[in-house]
Amino acid sequence: MEGKLPRIGKAFNELKVGDILSETITVTETHVVRAAGLFNDYNALHTNALDMKNARFGQRIVHGALTFSLMVGVYSKAFHDTDISTVEASIKFTAPVYINDTITMEWTITELDEKPKLNGGLVALSGEIRNSEGTVQATLEAKILVGNEMIF
Repeated sequence: MEGKLPRIGKAFNELKVGDILSETITVTETHVVRAAGLFNDYNALHTNALDMKNARFGQRIVHGALTFSLMVGVYSKAFHDTDISTVEASIKFTAPVYINDTITMEWTITELDEKPKLNGGLVALSGEIRNSEGTVQATLEAKILVGNEMIF
């Protein structure tokens, strides 16, 4: 079809259980400052370096919502124009993410449930965020609807 862009995202029918989606990023001061404004969350845990030196974590920590959003971005990029909808998602934080941590975000496809009426299917994912020392900072579960063709 003339004028139609090529598909970028992975299609449901191209996936296999065990496939891995992964990305590594350093979470910077800029990420945290922008997140504070976007989320309207100026809690001292994220914004007050002086007071956090003597607090529980010894320094500021990254917003949980920012950490979660970065992780969702990994599958959003992988599926891009085939991602119909996130159906459910959850996160359990197991260790803090600090400013300037380099984190590896990894999703593993754990289940595929074909939905012929949608020309795609439901993809179950299990995820983990680890820092450069290998500490697991969060575990996640998600289910998303993915098409076999572009959604637009």
